[in-house]
Amino acid sequence: MKFRFDDQPHQAAAIDAVVDLFRGALLPPLNVVAGQAPGAEGHQDFQLNSDLLTENLKTVTAREDVDTQDALALLAEADLQEQDREFPNFSVEMETGTGKTYVYIGTALRLAEAYGLRKFVILVHSVAIRAGVMKTFEQTYEHFRSRFPNLPYSWNLMGESRALEDFIEPSGGVLFLVASIQSLDKPDTNTLYSSPEQPRIWGETTSGIVQIAKARPVVLIDEPQNMATTLRRQAIATLNPLVALRYSATHKEPFNLVHRLSAKRAAELGLVKRVAVKGIVAGSDGQPYLNVKKVASKSKKLFATLMIEKVTKDGSERVEIIAQVGTDLFNESGQLAQYRNLVIDNILRKPDRVTFENGLTLSVGQEIGVDQLATWRDQVRQTIRTHLARQATIDAANSDAKVLSLFFVERVADYVGEGAPLPIMFDTIFREEWSRAGLGDEKMPEPSELRVAYFPSTKTGILKDTKGGLASDAEYEARAYKEIIEHKELILDRGNPRAFIFSHSALREGWDNPNVFQIGFLRHTRSDTERRQQIGRGLRLPVNQSGNRIVDPAINRLTLVVDESFAEFRDGLNAEYIAAGGKGGAAPDVEDADSEVVIRRRSTMFKSPAFSELWKRIRYKAVYRVSVDTPSLVAAVAASEHLDDLKYIKRRANVVQSAELIYDEKGLVVTADSAVSEGSGERILLVGQRLPNVVPLVEDQLLHGKFPLHLTRPTIVAILGTIPDVLKVGAMDDPDRWARVVAQAIRVVVIEQMVQNISYEPMDEETWWDANVIFLEVETKSAQKAEAGKPAPQSGVAGAPEGGTNLFDHVDYDSHVERLFAEQLENDTDRIKLFTKLPRRFKVRTPVGEYSPDWAIVCDENGTERLYLVRETKSTLNLDDLEWDEAMRIRFAKRYFEAAPNGEVNFNHTTDKDGLRL
Repeated sequence: MKFRFDDQPHQAAAIDAVVDLFRGALLPPLNVVAGQAPGAEGHQDFQLNSDLLTENLKTVTAREDVDTQDALALLAEADLQEQDREFPNFSVEMETGTGKTYVYIGTALRLAEAYGLRKFVILVHSVAIRAGVMKTFEQTYEHFRSRFPNLPYSWNLMGESRALEDFIEPSGGVLFLVASIQSLDKPDTNTLYSSPEQPRIWGETTSGIVQIAKARPVVLIDEPQNMATTLRRQAIATLNPLVALRYSATHKEPFNLVHRLSAKRAAELGLVKRVAVKGIVAGSDGQPYLNVKKVASKSKKLFATLMIEKVTKDGSERVEIIAQVGTDLFNESGQLAQYRNLVIDNILRKPDRVTFENGLTLSVGQEIGVDQLATWRDQVRQTIRTHLARQATIDAANSDAKVLSLFFVERVADYVGEGAPLPIMFDTIFREEWSRAGLGDEKMPEPSELRVAYFPSTKTGILKDTKGGLASDAEYEARAYKEIIEHKELILDRGNPRAFIFSHSALREGWDNPNVFQIGFLRHTRSDTERRQQIGRGLRLPVNQSGNRIVDPAINRLTLVVDESFAEFRDGLNAEYIAAGGKGGAAPDVEDADSEVVIRRRSTMFKSPAFSELWKRIRYKAVYRVSVDTPSLVAAVAASEHLDDLKYIKRRANVVQSAELIYDEKGLVVTADSAVSEGSGERILLVGQRLPNVVPLVEDQLLHGKFPLHLTRPTIVAILGTIPDVLKVGAMDDPDRWARVVAQAIRVVVIEQMVQNISYEPMDEETWWDANVIFLEVETKSAQKAEAGKPAPQSGVAGAPEGGTNLFDHVDYDSHVERLFAEQLENDTDRIKLFTKLPRRFKVRTPVGEYSPDWAIVCDENGTERLYLVRETKSTLNLDDLEWDEAMRIRFAKRYFEAAPNGEVNFNHTTDKDGLRL
């Protein structure tokens, strides 16, 4: 299997945010050899204009979903060789699973193409992430080579043969050096800081780190929150970056955050799987329930946070208490008998633990009072049950994707060796669940052939318990990663029976496979970050057997089977996101898997003549063809209001600063920067400056961005030639900004003209939609139900009345407008014979992305004419009130349905107040 990559708008937006920062602000050296890339020998002679960089920062952050920033944050640090370094840092926030590694590789290649940069260092902090980066380079190579055909590039791993030498040598190609932060932060022992043997023979004493620093690379930092210590900041500074670009889902130090794709936004856009949680709340095993959560010091005194049972009016519940030496848990629990004689004797550090007077000692994370094996059995059972149901749903949708389930095991001995409980437990429960699902005992596979384990090991094959992230464990973990990351596509092959993966909990961070749909965490202890790590391992959108992404929200659902209540998990997850640097709303919405609503297709409606005729008319697929009239396009761009911004491009001027001098008692000036006022001075004369070549600049802007547009060069030249002279002069003052404004005007005009000139042609009938694939017989969704007497949730599932005209027994709605519109259809029994909310699996192709309309309706008008309708519901009838691309998709959809080959289909947009708009 080969993974397929395509240009996705959310990734293009993240790339553009960084590339646009350097427009006009990154100046290449003047003494470049003809035909050689400016950065071939390094970036030491590149100049960054701080004023323009700050101006660009303000412009970019004003358009992005971040706080507008007008001050440039520099990292000033003495490096590990006592050299003072200072360089700008920019941060990009992207939720796990949305292609962060793809984005920073793509960003580097765009920077190389636009500005001649050639040397990039990628810093990672763990074996897992390092392996993932190397795998991404391998998987995306063909894709990026097709996008940048004239830009050769290569990558190497720090420490491998000739990696450093190749990076340092002059090169016209782009060079990436992937390095672990651990290889930089130990100058006393790392050979990178010593002089290489061969150069030393000839009297050259420059160390490898000095040679890298001399090249002034662009440093791409993966998960920078793990490199925030003083030592690691100094290690980064030792590289002497031209600029550092930071990529993470949760930044602790958001240096100049220029782009944000939060977990919540990623879920709303369908870029990651939805997350559901199935909580297994462990019952008592007869002992007192006790969980030591943490030990903390306050005013030089140690306190322990404990979870215990406490008497309530309804029985008892688990609560969190703060305890110290002498605390009697019998009294704290409300005198529950099982806590008698549990008095804290001591609280100790390193390791953090609590001892009791009766001799019991518990470390932080330990838990007693539950039957752990019983909890594991329930977790394994629910994981297998969900796995089988998910695979059945995918098969019913005629998709060939393979479902994987992942179990994290904390101790190797729980799976391997004499007495290990998990293999027998899994095999027994799998057989029970297969039979329960009614899949036929004669077809039951051998359970032991379905499971596979990956654990850290020594060279001789001895399996190891590791903690993750420790340098001493790196070699052991690398062997496990070699299989599950470097060859992860092998397990996605449906010809491979292995579908249940048991892996070590230390391998959480950095490990991912797109087709993990269920995760069970079989643990002995609980850490403060594992919930985020659990989610991150399964967020990526799945792929089918051809390596193409599946974007069906009915399929894309990750279920976490955890050993705590849903509320405990949700609250703990939010706390982890905040502790990691996230803000409110940063964490994804998690659904309670136990609140699933089963949506069933009504057989009588599905088999009715009304549905048969409706489906016959809308089931076609069509491709679009566009013809653009060049003369009218040229005239339309020249007259476009989108060119008005060209009036505000001004020649750069000197800045006049003024302030009153304020002195302190010692006679020193203490005037604050905030008291300085600024004004424009004389404009800078551009005597003898060559006219800028704006054609390739505009062409480049058209090819990149949310909606790439390919126009011939003669067409672009013709358009630029008709722009009024008064607007052309701005190209002399700021050619990059000028090209950006013109390209956006061209893009808008071209796409708006496409609406008039587009034609849709139905494809061959064998490619058309299958009703059983679009309208699943049974579908589940974790969502709030609309309950009588209570305000309806903003989105959710509402029951459909018995005997109604809905194709399904529930309405899955995304807004109050959709919910109210469905109610109107249900109540209009005289006219509405059948209606259905169209699943997002039903898509229409348009030049601005795929589009899924909301409703398909069969309507009798005046009792004489039967109409077949497709409707889009919005909060407004005025398309200009919507986002431009959203409005354009609706306009293109109108042309699409005009091409219906098997009978008329009436398409329109409406609101809940305007009804069908016939």
